Amino acid sequence: MSIKIAVIGANPANVEEIENVVVESLAGGIEIETATIDSFRHLTDADLYVCLVNRQEQMEEVFGSEKVVALEFVPPVEYFLALSKIPAGTPVLVINNSIAGTRVLMEHLRKYDLMHLDYDVVAYDEMEPATIAHKIASAAFITGGSSYVGPGKDLYKKFGPYLAKDTTILVSPPRIATPSSISRLCQAYSRLQHDAVLDELKRLASIDYLTQIPNRRTCDEVLCREWNRARREQTTLSIAMLDLDFFKHYNDHYGHTAGDECLQSIAATINSALRRPADFCARYGGEEFVVILPNTDSDGAIKVLEAMRQSVMAQSMSHGFASTAATITVSIGYTSISPTNDINPIRAISTADKALYQAKLQGRNQIVYNAAPDNNP
Repeated sequence: MSIKIAVIGANPANVEEIENVVVESLAGGIEIETATIDSFRHLTDADLYVCLVNRQEQMEEVFGSEKVVALEFVPPVEYFLALSKIPAGTPVLVINNSIAGTRVLMEHLRKYDLMHLDYDVVAYDEMEPATIAHKIASAAFITGGSSYVGPGKDLYKKFGPYLAKDTTILVSPPRIATPSSISRLCQAYSRLQHDAVLDELKRLASIDYLTQIPNRRTCDEVLCREWNRARREQTTLSIAMLDLDFFKHYNDHYGHTAGDECLQSIAATINSALRRPADFCARYGGEEFVVILPNTDSDGAIKVLEAMRQSVMAQSMSHGFASTAATITVSIGYTSISPTNDINPIRAISTADKALYQAKLQGRNQIVYNAAPDNNP
């Protein structure tokens, strides 16, 4: 039950920053995909999208608010202490690649009551190069995150020629995620884990443990749903009962392990013969299976069911204790009806079961159709 998390950041360094928090904060069982803000739209199948607060609104517009967790990163206290020691009124240039990024840092400065300085901002991906060059050339103090103004980063790569020799660069050390945003991340992850466990329990409750196809409980639910749909849309619904011929003899002579393997193989064969997404098969009990074919008349149903019968024979599973064939075969009974208020699905199953009984009486390894559903109590 792996949970897929998409980490989206402004640049590779930012992505790594967010990913480190995700890995350190969450337990195992996660699968991480990463992307920068200019190449994230292919990440459409993640369970959770983690970004920075300045990108939260954008991510929520794309993926929905319920799937987005925004982390808030703040510089260490030592950084703010260094700023507090700069004389009041000193011009300080705040550099980031985006206006949203400079806004985040400015909010932190306000929070720590550091507005005694004369701040200006540069968002170098969103401003004219001439404007950026002028601001950098005239700056006495420059500050920003290590991803932007640290040694060898964009300040030097892109704007190094404009830097004055006496400019003081105050680099914000690697940021840390706030406890509140980590808490939001952990809570979202816990909800996903809880939902994943519930989904798995529902799946396990809906399938037959041995054959891994739907069980009788699921069959009842699907039959009821398709019955109501067919009645509403006035279409034909075909229902078939399949039974392995002389399976008790097979079990008795080859053993229960071989019998289980036989049922698994037959279930897979029947399931693979279904042609459309809405077509359905389930283990009904023992060696008996049910097939439900929505919007299918008797002519269409016989083609699907005959393909199943032939596929089972093609498996060539040796059965030396059957009187009709030397291999495993199936008998099939089915009915095709247009549901009305006067006929209920239980009686339709009974009609198909009577056809199955007739197929056995007539020699097995064949298909029998019963067109008259019996709705008497």
